[in-house]
Amino acid sequence: MLIDFHSHFLPQIDDGSRSIEESVKILDIMAKGGIDTIVATPHFYCTEQSVESFLENRTKAYEKLAPNLKPEHPDIHFGAEVLYDHSLVNYEKLPELCIKGTNWLLLEMPYTDLDDKILNGVASITERGDVKVFIAHIERYLNFTSMKRLEQLMRLEVLGQINARSLTTFMSKRRCMKLIEHGYVHVLGSDYHRIGRGDVTVDIGYGIITSNKKFDDFAEYAEENGRKILADEPLDSII
Repeated sequence: MLIDFHSHFLPQIDDGSRSIEESVKILDIMAKGGIDTIVATPHFYCTEQSVESFLENRTKAYEKLAPNLKPEHPDIHFGAEVLYDHSLVNYEKLPELCIKGTNWLLLEMPYTDLDDKILNGVASITERGDVKVFIAHIERYLNFTSMKRLEQLMRLEVLGQINARSLTTFMSKRRCMKLIEHGYVHVLGSDYHRIGRGDVTVDIGYGIITSNKKFDDFAEYAEENGRKILADEPLDSII
């Protein structure tokens, strides 16, 4: 079962798809790539919107798209890509932003050095007891922080997600492979925003990873993690 844990295909809700037509084209591409399940993760910024308005907008976006869905399109689950802010530590409605039916929250880190305040804040979120965290596109943060800081983040009780597109260029592929080797990558996502932006589907990412014999079982490992996340089953052997 191929699962895409990070996408912005819902129409006109964030910086992703601009129209129903574009959303359908994105899902057509997903279906062609053999994607069985996709998690809709529109951006959420706690300093700019309420959880109530976000959930309402997400529902409206899906309802506009629903009549145009095709039988071959992936099953759709609903979540959010939540940008980290220190206020999230005590944010009462945070569990409502988890993937629906689970306690798993996709958390995007700020594009800055991951200092002690941020790392301690993420640790506090993981200790709340009502959410479990997986970090969005962990490879990106190495443009802003050190490997040492990223390792400190990933040693917390969190999972890591990388973008399939990051595996298609030389330097970012090297970073991703190093992160996989260190055991910091648990699932893949496309982070698909727009047609023509250069985003690629997770099947392409898995193909690149498993072409290296060192990681030939990674797809099976990641997909089992994904199945457990959507079923809200324990991943005690990982975190």
